[in-house]
Amino acid sequence: MKKFASFVLGAIAGCAAGFIAGSLLVSDEQVDDVKNKLKDNDKLQDLKKKYDNGTEIVKNQLASFPKNVEDDSELKDFDDIVIDDSDKDDDVADKDNAEESVDDLNNAETEDTTDTSSDADKPEA
Repeated sequence: MKKFASFVLGAIAGCAAGFIAGSLLVSDEQVDDVKNKLKDNDKLQDLKKKYDNGTEIVKNQLASFPKNVEDDSELKDFDDIVIDDSDKDDDVADKDNAEESVDDLNNAETEDTTDTSSDADKPEA
């Protein structure tokens, strides 16, 4: 912990010393000269235009995303559904329950059966 505190103190002191040295060593004329060179640089201005156009495109794409749903009335409709299976027999081996399950499976949606393989390739149930 002592090393970490020394590191943090050194980092703060180094940043302060660098800021003071930079402000004392660089005159205002030099700063203005650098700013003017940056304004006159065609490649930099072209890069800035591309960046601005890119950010506008990203802003437009983000604005096109759907907003959060504020109206949750459809979700509240599901709260009214009550599943009551208190009188249901949970015995899977029961003959009536097994027949019901088979009927449910037969009535379920089937996938597209355009498979060209023969019945000999399929395992038997």
